[in-house]
Amino acid sequence: MWDAIMEIVAHNTYDLKFLSSDDISYNPALGTGQLQVRDIHYVTLTKRTTWEFCRLLDKKYLNSSKRNIAQWADLAKKYEWIK
Repeated sequence: MWDAIMEIVAHNTYDLKFLSSDDISYNPALGTGQLQVRDIHYVTLTKRTTWEFCRLLDKKYLNSSKRNIAQWADLAKKYEWIK
């Protein structure tokens, strides 16, 4: 057994809704509702509202999963994304 002490020398914190569209992707292989960030160490920030972020996520999901809006609505109701 080893005992070790780690020293944190730097950190970065990002608000997910401000990550650029190019840095966020939806990968169906990860499972429903899972996002992927391209490289968290090199991101570009884009100022947007929560509504704009929600629309971006919906668009990425629809484009990547090859589902239509009706299928998205069924999932959204099932997982209570919308009420």
